[in-house]
Amino acid sequence: MYMVMFGVGVGFIVLTLIIGQVAELDGTFFGFIKPSLVAIFFVVMGGVGLILTPRMDGLVLVVAIISFAAAFLVAAVMNRFIIIPLHKAQNTSAFHMQDTIGITATVISPIPQGGYGKIRYSISGSIVTSPAKSEDGAAIKAGETASIVYVEKNTYFVRRAEDADAPRRN
Repeated sequence: MYMVMFGVGVGFIVLTLIIGQVAELDGTFFGFIKPSLVAIFFVVMGGVGLILTPRMDGLVLVVAIISFAAAFLVAAVMNRFIIIPLHKAQNTSAFHMQDTIGITATVISPIPQGGYGKIRYSISGSIVTSPAKSEDGAAIKAGETASIVYVEKNTYFVRRAEDADAPRRN
């Protein structure tokens, strides 16, 4: 049982490292249980159980209680001192798309006439890459500077920086 718990916890951690935030759809299970804490709990309970079982042969209930207590304590400490502070730090750099209006961006993937490309801009200390379209439908080359005019359905509408003084769409 402890080997399975340990394997599931380590497997989840490895899978997360390889392909990103697996199962972190909204950051929780049932609104309050974080998948990363579940993985930590499983790794610690399985690991402590594997270590104690040969040393405390016949004391299955004692090993289970110690393993559970250790896993709960480690998960609680990790949550309090690592996960919560990281989450708070991440939220302080959050911004609303509408806050980007007027910001200067660099076109990193050319925007063809009437088509879509990509822009990169800096806001709240973060560098962001987003899909973009020319406001007037004109092509904009990669490397050109553009100004964000408005945002619609997660697409940034931009115009060349030299055209930024022209009348804007509202």
